[in-house]
Amino acid sequence: MDEPGHRFGSAVVMGGSMAGLLSARALADHFEKVIILERDSLPGAHAARKGVPQGTHVHVMLDAGHRLLERFFPGLLQDLQTQGAALIDSSRDVAWHHFGVWKSRVPQGLPLLVCTRPFLEWHVLRRVLALPNVEFHGGVSVEGLLTDASHQRVTGVRLKKAGVEEPLEAALVVDATGRGSRAPQWLEALGHARPEEEQVRVDLAYTTRLYEPPAHLQEDWKVLMQYPCPPVNWRAGFISRVEQDRWIVTLNGYFGEHAPTDDEGFLAFARSLPQPDLYACLREARPLGPLTLHKVKESRWRHYERLARFPENWVIVGDAVCAFNPVFGQGMSVAAQGAALLHACIEEQARRFPTTLDGLAQRFRKRLSDTIRLPWFMGTNIDLQYPQAVGQRKPGVGVLHWYIRRMMERSSRDAAVHRQFNRLLHLQAGLGAVLQPSVALPVLADGARALFMPLHARANTDIRPALPASSP
Repeated sequence: MDEPGHRFGSAVVMGGSMAGLLSARALADHFEKVIILERDSLPGAHAARKGVPQGTHVHVMLDAGHRLLERFFPGLLQDLQTQGAALIDSSRDVAWHHFGVWKSRVPQGLPLLVCTRPFLEWHVLRRVLALPNVEFHGGVSVEGLLTDASHQRVTGVRLKKAGVEEPLEAALVVDATGRGSRAPQWLEALGHARPEEEQVRVDLAYTTRLYEPPAHLQEDWKVLMQYPCPPVNWRAGFISRVEQDRWIVTLNGYFGEHAPTDDEGFLAFARSLPQPDLYACLREARPLGPLTLHKVKESRWRHYERLARFPENWVIVGDAVCAFNPVFGQGMSVAAQGAALLHACIEEQARRFPTTLDGLAQRFRKRLSDTIRLPWFMGTNIDLQYPQAVGQRKPGVGVLHWYIRRMMERSSRDAAVHRQFNRLLHLQAGLGAVLQPSVALPVLADGARALFMPLHARANTDIRPALPASSP
């Protein structure tokens, strides 16, 4: 990041998870003081937090996300890898079965950061707290906003600590409180409209445990992913090799189906997956802790950018705006993009309007919606292929779903198609990447062959591809 120039007053960040920590880093360059208010106490090293119930489950940082981490914290990726995280090739090092086919494993140069969520969050927290103008206040809840008499400008927050309420004034307030954000209720209480909400409900539940891998197993992958094939099945499983030479194993299902939290039931769920690879690994691994279950009813996007009136000096980030289906691994990377956007908007504000923050919140809301649109489109249009999924299906969506399916099938034996899809997945390209002729023509040709040729004759459905011979 560039050296800071003009600084505004103090900023308050509500929430100390990844979106909050990265927002605090973005603000630190342009505010005299940044105060993070977090309901949980300051976490210990690599410890999961009550306020992040999903923290024990599989997490990844996509290429766009970890590049922004390194931009915010130079040297962080090297530190993470030194202490056990892995930066892997998202094609070569990932054995991935999706839409009924195994994907190509030709190296693509799109790295994926793999580690546990508490490990990553703790290292980011250390870096944030090393900034001289950032404070972390744990054990604090935010009860509401302070505003001017017209309720058109936020001037701080009402916080509660040890049962005592007190005001805390700030030039800017950032809501990074996640899915539980009370921003809609607060807006309504201030006389403003609540935002429109877009939802896709699949009733996801996922169960996770850490394991010690079998000593004799020499797997040629760093991540094994067995996604379902909509609309015929909706169970999935994931194994990632993480720090301390462990596996983190997550099994999930939609529509009320989930892996039980007892050993026998967990293994039985793994055995029920369409491909046997994950179960074959899991049955010989040694459990290292309890099974944890987490449920997420829906993906949800609150469209604050559509509101005609919104208080100045208040921005909302991360899951508080858009909570993605965690199965697709987009959340932390989009949060990083949001923090980078916040940094850019404040930098622009300091350059053009150094005496005021007026207009910042509106510009940020509009631009953040542009950042969210593509990953939201990708994830929800896979989920909406299930008839049981509850959500708006726009005209022409059947053609889109047909194209997605054929592209996934083609990616089994066409490394070029798989690369363009991966660029889209890693937030490094737009929809044009998978609509260009070099992708669209073979995908459409495969669609024609599907009229008379079964899937197993067009794609690799059953044999997990080995590590390419040229790979180290």
